Amino acid sequence: MLAGGKSRGYGLWLALGAALGLAFSLHTGARFAALTERYDGRTVRLIAAVEDVQAGYTRSTVRARLRVEEADGEAAAFCCQCDGLPLCEAGEKIEGWFSLEAPAPADRPDRYADGVVFLAGYERNFARLGPGEGFRAWSARLQAALSDALCRHLAGDEAGALAAMIVGDRTRITSELNSAYRAAGLSHVLVVSGMHVTILCKVGLPAFDRRRWLERGQQLAANLPGRPGRKLYRRLGVRLVQMQFSAPKPARNGFHPALVWRRRAAALWPVALAALLTGITGFTPSVLRAGAAVCIGALGVWLMAPADPLTSLALGGLAMSAANSYAVCDVGFELSFAAVAGTLAGAELARRRAARRLREEEEHRPRPLPLRLAARLWDAVWEAGCIAVCASAATFPVLVLRGLSTSPYALLSGVAVLWLVNPMMVLGIAAALTGMVPALGPVCRACAWGAAFLVRLLNGWARMVAGWPGAQLAFDTRYAAFVSLGLMGLCFLAYRWRLRARVFLPALVLAAGVGVGAGLAVNRDVVRIELIGGVRTPSVVLAQNDQTVVLYRGGSGGRSAVERWLARHGQAQATLLVDLRMEPTRTNQPPAERVMTPGRFEPYTDHQTVRGDIVLDMMRSSGGVGVRVTVDRWRLGVVSGDFELASAAAVDWLLASPSDPAAFRWQEVLALGRYDWMRPDSPTAPAKLWLRPGGGSKTQ
Repeated sequence: MLAGGKSRGYGLWLALGAALGLAFSLHTGARFAALTERYDGRTVRLIAAVEDVQAGYTRSTVRARLRVEEADGEAAAFCCQCDGLPLCEAGEKIEGWFSLEAPAPADRPDRYADGVVFLAGYERNFARLGPGEGFRAWSARLQAALSDALCRHLAGDEAGALAAMIVGDRTRITSELNSAYRAAGLSHVLVVSGMHVTILCKVGLPAFDRRRWLERGQQLAANLPGRPGRKLYRRLGVRLVQMQFSAPKPARNGFHPALVWRRRAAALWPVALAALLTGITGFTPSVLRAGAAVCIGALGVWLMAPADPLTSLALGGLAMSAANSYAVCDVGFELSFAAVAGTLAGAELARRRAARRLREEEEHRPRPLPLRLAARLWDAVWEAGCIAVCASAATFPVLVLRGLSTSPYALLSGVAVLWLVNPMMVLGIAAALTGMVPALGPVCRACAWGAAFLVRLLNGWARMVAGWPGAQLAFDTRYAAFVSLGLMGLCFLAYRWRLRARVFLPALVLAAGVGVGAGLAVNRDVVRIELIGGVRTPSVVLAQNDQTVVLYRGGSGGRSAVERWLARHGQAQATLLVDLRMEPTRTNQPPAERVMTPGRFEPYTDHQTVRGDIVLDMMRSSGGVGVRVTVDRWRLGVVSGDFELASAAAVDWLLASPSDPAAFRWQEVLALGRYDWMRPDSPTAPAKLWLRPGGGSKTQ
């Protein structure tokens, strides 16, 4: 705004966006704070609709997201996540008593982004009340029916991958295949997002041009031998003559009303398809963003004003954050938003190059046919490469700033196999729809087998790349932010100096490689310590290089938090799991190479184990378990249950929980919330700690 001129308009729009964001945040925060104050820590009777179901940790339970309709007999409208719900199906209405707990402060942005306000623990009196009412319940049942129809003739990883890609059903996909896709940089393919919405709308859009169809029919007739070709050509020729000599319809103010209304009606079809896909996949933020963009595009058709892609992208984000400002905290939304921006940038680079090549061809004599074919092939490869490079560059900051692992082979995967997704989606959608009609069984089998063949190629590529060295990399977020800003600055300078892509792209790749390599070298041997899960049962994760140790306090929510942490950091299982419960059960433990249960030791016995620079001293008392963690010169204490010692042991950091920590004397505390044994005036404790053997430490 201070720059004046045209820049003042950009400043005004940025100020308006900031004001809208602040208003949305205040509104959403007030609504969630009121719900937390009313229901947090209470056990209430809920009547809710089951929106989403995943496999549970036991055969008699499922993990489900519930849309609450009544709480203790009063009307309510909020979502909660229950990881130990008795068996039920998506789209059903259920009733029961549940204990509600607000997510830990560190987990709230991700939970709130999905609309989940509470973590619900099932208590008693569960009842299934029959099919739920409303669009979401109906679409959930439709999702299950489409998934069954799609996978009726398939099995194994092909069925799991296709169900995840086509209808968003992730219950059939294995953790091993999910990790392989993440290592190959293709994890976004398994999540229904804007790419899937675009493909579906292209399949369903009735873009039927009769003249183009007739011209293609004439070409086909010319290649048909004998009488069939002459007969088809004569019919098509007569039809073309009729179209050419037919009187044009009268225009009003330069427009043909019938043509305008036909295009307006056609624009509603993609909106209906996007709304249907959004409901089937559970209203995830990434699909909502794409659906909003489709609606804005349809609005442009109705207003006879083309929709600008960047404006549509921004308006889609604003529309989502208006209802829930935490939607922008969803990693799927962030990746989708960044990927679309990168794709638009890559398409613009390809368009400029194509325009420049066209001008050069007009100025020179036509080249031979083989050279023209080779040039077209290179243009296709160049366009795919530009889009893949720009999309990967745009999503890289999101991945590293959110602490997710990233694949250095994402660019190679994008160029090599992403072209398979479009035909695979078309065949999969056809198989799912025809599978709903028994009479179309042969068509369903043919489409399903074709889609399975393509997805088998995709699965094979993902598994092959997952075995390559350094397939998944994790970075320190602050350093990653510095590297990302540096790369963005280089891109801006290349744009201002009008450098050609063949000059600045290699320089950009070299700078990214140097930054990534330096980051990996700097983070080598650093021990990351993080509290995850609920406030009442926080688990502890200690990670160094490729060694991950989990001090597990139990609970279905705790197990889900540990599995999410491992998945986000590209690990299928922990190296060592220490179950701190006095009566542990293996049915509710996260996956690990080795499991230790100090609760089964004889009272007042201890055991020591070492993983890298992490030394664990475990002891069991008559009523609890205590662990002292040693990392170089630092000591950390963990208590579970009623653990007591004859004299308090000195530690540098206490990894806090609701258990009384009198067995330790500490200097600093890591905690997810406030507990009864804390002083009322104690400051808010951090939840993450980094320790460098032989160096310093930092918290977050």
